[in-house]
Amino acid sequence: MRIIAGLAKGRKIMSPEGSETTRPTLDRVKESMFSIIQNYVPDAVVLDAFAGTGSLGLEAASRGAQKSYLVDKSSTTFELLKKNVDNLKFNDICECINMDSYRALTYLSEKGMVFDLIFIDPPYCKEMIPPAIEIIQEKKLLVSNGLIVTKIDSIEEIYNGTDEIILVDHRKYGNTTVCFYRYKEDLR
Repeated sequence: MRIIAGLAKGRKIMSPEGSETTRPTLDRVKESMFSIIQNYVPDAVVLDAFAGTGSLGLEAASRGAQKSYLVDKSSTTFELLKKNVDNLKFNDICECINMDSYRALTYLSEKGMVFDLIFIDPPYCKEMIPPAIEIIQEKKLLVSNGLIVTKIDSIEEIYNGTDEIILVDHRKYGNTTVCFYRYKEDLR
């Protein structure tokens, strides 16, 4: 895995050897995803809610995000996440949070945080995206005109969203589908 563009272009990201705990985003999928969302990234406050070793949140930081919050609960991947932030010298841009993702959403809400861009890339086929988006809506974690980007296995049913946050687009890349959500009111 590597950073594709920006300050850390070409730099490698460490990931666990032969681990079943992470499913890194393929470079071609990440490149396509960031091509679509490129206007959301500069100066954004970003949340990578299921960060693993940080591929999406670190890419956003490299591309000019103001701040990137990286959440992962696994002790193994969290250590690698912190090392990746250190190696890329992104300590001033990135904050690593070692916590369950759903708890982290509540914790960040209690701190008064809101986000321009939220990545939700949990383990596939576990139905973890709907509860995350419901918490984001309930806690009002997404700013007006913000964007949520999720990744699912292409065999999974695409989640259409909530009464306020809705699916606005999706793209299939082999066995990965990337979905984009926004507030319904922002589309008027």
